[in-house]
Amino acid sequence: MVIGLDIGGTNIKGVLMDGTKKIAEVKITHNARNDKKKLLEQVFSCINKLKTGRKISRIGIAVAGPVDFKKQKVLNPPNLIALKGLNLGKIIFEKFGLKTIIDHDTNCFALAEAILGAGKNYNSVFGITLGTGVGGGLVINKKIFRNASNSVGEIGHTTIEKNGRLCSCKNRGCLETYINDGGIKQTAQKIFKKKIKEMRIFDDLAQKGDKRAIKLYENSGLYLGLGLANLVDTIGPDIIVVGGGIMRAGNFILNPARKIMEKNILSAGAKKTKIVKSKLGKFSGAVGASLLIF
Repeated sequence: MVIGLDIGGTNIKGVLMDGTKKIAEVKITHNARNDKKKLLEQVFSCINKLKTGRKISRIGIAVAGPVDFKKQKVLNPPNLIALKGLNLGKIIFEKFGLKTIIDHDTNCFALAEAILGAGKNYNSVFGITLGTGVGGGLVINKKIFRNASNSVGEIGHTTIEKNGRLCSCKNRGCLETYINDGGIKQTAQKIFKKKIKEMRIFDDLAQKGDKRAIKLYENSGLYLGLGLANLVDTIGPDIIVVGGGIMRAGNFILNPARKIMEKNILSAGAKKTKIVKSKLGKFSGAVGASLLIF
């Protein structure tokens, strides 16, 4: 059996997999994105909960940020400063004595959806996650596509507004600043004229037909659609699978995104590129991490 972990900016999610079958899952909420010792302790706790009394062969780790896959080193994750520069795979191996492979969380998400999820019937799948951060991964013929600079899929840090909002990466106008959790809340403050802490409130209001909530998601969908139009014109995947916590809003975001994407794509054929919601849900990154082993 294999353990797969997904270390995000606010949660650590883990699964125990027997091949492609999920046996168990666990989720730990953390506030340790800047505290290395505390974060590693919680990662170890998650692994221990999954391995107790079981024979584990290997561990796969998805990290919310750029990873040097060859060196198995976390680079500079904007939303997980605690892991910056760590040879995380080596640390896990030394702790548990189990071979460990790490990768960018969006690569893992895309891999899971390409093999087991919404993209399993397609040759080229681009996966994008909307949550604390925004990232993407490209899978071609069931294999993660990589380049020498580890830059494939960083759609969240493409520039949408030249002099736009300040991003956690220190640049301005990144797509992420408009369609991640914090970006949508920032837009909501202008529409609702007050701060709202929980994204679920917008989801509930939109479901009830609240015009302000629907406008909020249409605005977010506009930016997402522009980002996806650039993606399709550049890469041309068969299907785009969108996941992450913000996808609770579903078609309130995806429908306007589809319209804007189709309007701005150059190629007539590419206008038919499918955009769908993740099939595997909130543990898809962890499932994909377990599939790195194969």
